[in-house]
Order: sequence, then structure tokens, then C-alpha cells
Amino acid sequence: MVETLDSLTERPISHESGISLPTINDMPDAVSDVLALFRMRGEFVCESEGVGPWSIQFHRPGAHMHIVQDGFAWLKIDGEETPVKVSPGQLVLLPHGGAHVLSSDPVLRPITIEDAIAEDVTRENLLFHIGGPGVETRLICARLYFSGVLASRLASVLPKLIHIQPLATRRSEWLTVTSNLLANETRDSRPGAAIMIARLLDLLFIQAVREWGATGPGERGWLSGLCDAQIGRALSAMHEDPAKNWTVEDLAEISKLSRSAFAARFTALVGEPPLRYLAVWRLDLAADQLRAGTKRIADIARAAGYGSEAALARAFKIRFGETPSAFRRGASRRGEIKSIGPERT
Repeated sequence: MVETLDSLTERPISHESGISLPTINDMPDAVSDVLALFRMRGEFVCESEGVGPWSIQFHRPGAHMHIVQDGFAWLKIDGEETPVKVSPGQLVLLPHGGAHVLSSDPVLRPITIEDAIAEDVTRENLLFHIGGPGVETRLICARLYFSGVLASRLASVLPKLIHIQPLATRRSEWLTVTSNLLANETRDSRPGAAIMIARLLDLLFIQAVREWGATGPGERGWLSGLCDAQIGRALSAMHEDPAKNWTVEDLAEISKLSRSAFAARFTALVGEPPLRYLAVWRLDLAADQLRAGTKRIADIARAAGYGSEAALARAFKIRFGETPSAFRRGASRRGEIKSIGPERT
């Protein structure tokens, strides 16, 4: 039996003196709370060695992630006039998907990624080769699918392109280390490779979003509130105990702001008032539990702060357009209940 992170952190780590040390669950982190409801699955991943001239088109639905390990590549997104040069050690993430081309020269005519893989008779596991006698470029390419109650909400604040260009600092070593591990897993078909690749893609996506959030433009929609030190404390408190009868005064005190200053700052950053956010968060949690299919609806209602199953049903139908029971039946038909990753739609 494999223990989850939640099950491991439920047990406090004790020193011989009897003092309980803080666990991961003791660390307020509103961003992690949100990402926990964000489901991602790597639908396709490969490592490629392109020797110029080469040009590959990606056209299928879903987000895409590309990492240049050696050499360089040009990224041309459909509808954009100017190609983007991706240098060694850099990552590009297209959260909204869309057709695009990676190449050694943006003027070349591309072939599809499917044709490129099919034509390579020398490929090894998930490593394939393309191109001619020119300069070599090594790439890792992945196609991702998202689901979960917060997928569309997170996607709404992410840009069309996230381009991570790490500096030569210790803090930026995450990309080199993680991409090297991912490359090793794509080359070697060892037991456990599938789950390793899935977890590494999770890490790369989360870190890319964190890096963009830290260095990108100041306006990041409701994600700005999650990253704000004062508002983040209030969000973490609501996430930690959604069933509590929170007041604006309670949350302002946690944020160490006056009531009026807190309400104004929260609304400006998150895009909605605090108690409206709480109501939506409770319903999102309920939807996530319904999709998991492991708890009774009455228990889900209590955990989400509703006094009865009927009260949850009324609010749930306003937000999702159907009752909790119908939502659960729909999730079961789509194969989402008790599944590990998101399903392609």
C-alpha cells in the first residue's frame, strides 16, 4: 500500500523530548491548496534529437510543454507573427494549447510530431531522432490535459505562453535537475517509469507557474491574491477550515489589516469579496469530493460548511447547474470517480 502525502503528514513528527515538530500541513500555503484541486495528466511525452534542418508541428488539443536541453529551437505559435527563440536550459509552456511549430529555422515547412515519430526507425523507447546533418538540438516535449473544478479558473489567469529563462543561480537548478530526471525516464523503460514521468511533469508545471508568478507581470488575476503575504494568510485560513462561520472581521485580523483595508485589498487582488470567495471555495471542495466518490453527500455538505444536504444542493445547483447527485452520476459515467488523473474530453 502506498501512503499519500496527506496520510503521512497527518502524523506529527515528534522529537525525543516529546515536542511536536511542524508538519507540512502546518505551513499556510494558499497556492498549494488551490493546486491540490487542479488535476493534470501527461498525455504524451518524448525526448527528441533534432539535427538541423528540422521542423515539427504540434496540433492536437491540450497544453504543451517543451524543454531545450542542448542546442536551440524556434517556437512559432499559430496566429503570432514573431517566433520565439528557446535556448539551452529553457522551458516553454503553452497552458491554453493551440497549434505551434518547433524548428531549427522558422521558415522551414514542418511535419507533424506523429509523422516524425513514425518515420524514425531508430527510436529508443520515448527517444526519437529527426533532421539532417546540421547542429543537434535535444528536446523534451509533453502534451498535458487538465481537469478538476479549478482547471478553467487557473487557466483563465495564465498567459498564452510562459517562457522560463533560468539565470545561472542555485535557485534555478530545479529546471536542469528535473528535466534531466525526466529525460532519463523517457530513455529507460524501467518499472515505475510511468508514475515517475507523471510526477516530474507535475513538478515542472507547478514550478513553471510559480516562476511566472514571481517574475511575470504584476497583474495575475486571482492568483495575485494567493501569492500576497497578507491576503494569502486569510485564504489559507479559509482553505484550512472551510466549514467555520468566518466573518470579514475574523479574516482581517488574521491578515493583520483593518476590516475596510482587508476587504478592499482582498477584492482588488482576488476579484471578488472575501465571503463570496469562501462560498465558491466551499462548492469547489464539494465538487472535488463528489468527483472522488468516496464520501456520502451529507458528510460532504457538513465538511463544506452547509447545515444540510438540501442547503448544499440549492447552492450547488446555482453554481454547477445540477444537483450534487447528478454531478456525481455524471462524473461516474465519465470515468472520473476514483481516477488518478484527469480524463480527456
